[in-house]
Amino acid sequence: MEPRRPNESAGSAWEDAGFIASWDEGTDREKSIREMQMKTVVFMLPQPKDQPLRLLDLGAGYGALAAAVLADRPSARAVCLDGSEEMIKLGRERSAGLGGRMEFVRGPLDSAGWLKLIPGPFDAVISARALHHLTHEERRRLFRDVHGLIRPGGCFINADSFKPGSEALRGMYRRTRKRWVDPPAGDAAPETPQGARLPHGAHYNGLMEDELGWLRAAGFHDVDVFWKFTNYATYGGFR
Repeated sequence: MEPRRPNESAGSAWEDAGFIASWDEGTDREKSIREMQMKTVVFMLPQPKDQPLRLLDLGAGYGALAAAVLADRPSARAVCLDGSEEMIKLGRERSAGLGGRMEFVRGPLDSAGWLKLIPGPFDAVISARALHHLTHEERRRLFRDVHGLIRPGGCFINADSFKPGSEALRGMYRRTRKRWVDPPAGDAAPETPQGARLPHGAHYNGLMEDELGWLRAAGFHDVDVFWKFTNYATYGGFR
């Protein structure tokens, strides 16, 4: 388990509207990859498309992933949990046309206290590019907590990045992403060293086989990688 530095979880950059705007613009360089990750989440939900669903989006930011699910499933409703008041403000603005189908709640994920903020159960729990900010032990605990929130027949699906198995693979993955990204966007986003101090919080990506093992240990079945490109993946399991 990687140690968390003191006060690292504060994530003050996520309360800066200017930083969020810059970050949002920067993610466009890998827009095609993000879209495939998100579409896989949307398409892998096991329930019939017309079934009313209660959905939980963890580390939701302004709710882009939850909004994609709601656009595909008009009977679904979503609760979006995030630690940034500024992100939640932006999310409420962007979801104004959804008729109250998306609710935002502020709370951290790096302790079990968030469970008190979000009463279950849910038909699905999802997340996109957020859980790598949790240490390995925090993510294992989160997977166990999430399993207890999901109704039988539901699922947990996470769209995120993972740690390459070797430095050689890391280099090959970076070169592949560079070729994939359309010009004139140029280079793919740089790799973030494990545990490196960043304005928006350190990254603690795990090996994919470890992530899948943690889900199985939490009680999920049919655990698998549903989509993968280099070290970006959409993976999860079912309750």
